[in-house]
Amino acid sequence: MVTVTSSLNRVLGTLHPIRLLSVALVAFAVSAIPPAIAQTASAEKTEQAASQSNDQAWQAFLPSARKVGEGQFRRWGFLVYDATLWSATDQYRPNQPFALSLTYARSISRDQIVDASIDQMAELGIKVDQHPEWRKNLQNVFVDVTEGDSLTGVYTPGQGAVFYAGDRLTGQVDESLAKAFFAIWLDPNTTAPDLRLSLLGQSK
Repeated sequence: MVTVTSSLNRVLGTLHPIRLLSVALVAFAVSAIPPAIAQTASAEKTEQAASQSNDQAWQAFLPSARKVGEGQFRRWGFLVYDATLWSATDQYRPNQPFALSLTYARSISRDQIVDASIDQMAELGIKVDQHPEWRKNLQNVFVDVTEGDSLTGVYTPGQGAVFYAGDRLTGQVDESLAKAFFAIWLDPNTTAPDLRLSLLGQSK
């Protein structure tokens, strides 16, 4: 079985060729477009390819990611973040790879994110006190965020999860912590049931 660590090394070594391939595909597509609109189309496609390679670098761990659902988390009426759930099949299955992206609407420190994560896992009945290392592990993969920043976790069953801050790979956590962390949003007993339904693409 390929480990997450080996996957990290493989991905980091192939990101540059992926960018080159994206540019090549854009050039090929534009060659078939009438000259009158080729210049505009080329600029738009090149910009889109660059944006995808930068803003969705996590897709290297979840190829052909499809949006399952999206929703908002609010506290006392104020928007905290927009959440989006992705999978390879446009449906969420806990035993298959998926990704969860959070795009923040306000500035929040890394410690606040970690504290809230630990508290929410405890709310679900997860025995976080038996895993004192979890706090440090989460501190290693999270960063301070400001308005517009995104954090994304990509879960691979049996291996754990990798995390990105924007397009930057920040680290990984093991299987037990990964399952407990994503349960905050995806467990049926989540404290945000409406958001869970939205992420799963289901009606309230």
